[in-house]
Parts: sequence; C-alpha cells; structure tokens
Amino acid sequence: MNTDVPPTPEDSITRLLARWQEGDAPASDALARQVYDELHRIAVRNLSRNADGGLQATELVNEAWMRLSSRQNGFASRAHFYALASLQMRHLLVDLARMHDSGKRRGEMVTLTMRLVDPGVQPVDLAGIAEAFDELMRMDVRKARAFALTELVGMTVAEAAQALGVSVPTTERDLRFVRVWLAARLTPC
Repeated sequence: MNTDVPPTPEDSITRLLARWQEGDAPASDALARQVYDELHRIAVRNLSRNADGGLQATELVNEAWMRLSSRQNGFASRAHFYALASLQMRHLLVDLARMHDSGKRRGEMVTLTMRLVDPGVQPVDLAGIAEAFDELMRMDVRKARAFALTELVGMTVAEAAQALGVSVPTTERDLRFVRVWLAARLTPC
C-alpha cells in the first residue's frame, strides 16, 4: 500500500512560508507566485469597502508583503498568513485614512462600506471604524478577532470558529454582538 500522499497546495504554501521566514530567497519568490492571486483578491475586497483610499490593489498587496517580510514571528499556517496579510492591509488603509483626516492635511474623505445590522450599503468613516475596532479589541479580543476574520479576512463563520478554537454558535453570537455594538457605536446621535 502506497502511503505517499502528494502534498496539497496548502502544505506547499506552509512549507514555503517556513523557508521564507528562514531567509530562503528562492522560497520567497515561489511563495509570492503561489499566494499573489489570493492576496490580490483580499486587497480588492478591502478596497471595495473603501470609496477612495488612494491605493490600487497591487500597491496594497506590495505594501502588505513588505510589512509581512519584516515580521519576526513565523506563520502557523496558510490561513494564519492570509489573516495577517488582510490585517496588514487594514492597518495600511487605516493609516492612510488617518493621514487624510488629520487636521493639517485635508484629503478626500475615505469611506468604508460594511455590513452591520442593516444589510443595506452604509458608508462609514474608516478612521471611526478603526477607533471602534481598537476599543472592541480592548473590551473583548475574541469578539474582535471573530469580526476581523469574517469581515476583513473573508473567512466563513465555521473557518473563523476553527481558527479561534471555539464553536460555530459561539462565533455567531460574538458576531451578532459585534455588529450591534458597532452599529450603535458608529451611528451618529
């Protein structure tokens, strides 16, 4: 009986991630070729929520890649890598929004469209969402991570639950709470 199972693309990416973190330049090139399309999809999804952030998807991918390259800690898996890449993209967009919203430089307004309680399109200030998300992280890390994994990374509820090590119903409750909390926090009085 043949026990040799061909590696899956996920296994290949995980191995390349480990080699990349060890400084293997050919692994970096191979990894970039394998993950670029997915990183580009994540960037497009992040930018689609941003009416005019001043960045193209390719620029967002390149900036996130540079930040990930300088990361000291390794990546546990392919999913961990993509989650961190998406969060890096979010940080870049938040930094850009804050720069535009600073009192000294008046740039164009940066808006983000999110699904909260109302499934309709709701343009919201990206800097306001970033502040609310940071506050949520201080209040309840698990709920904030559940939201980040589903809304920013694009994982399903089941995938997010698995990544967080909790049940699907717990993740669903966390997401309901976050959506209501964010809607209340972001709705002007």
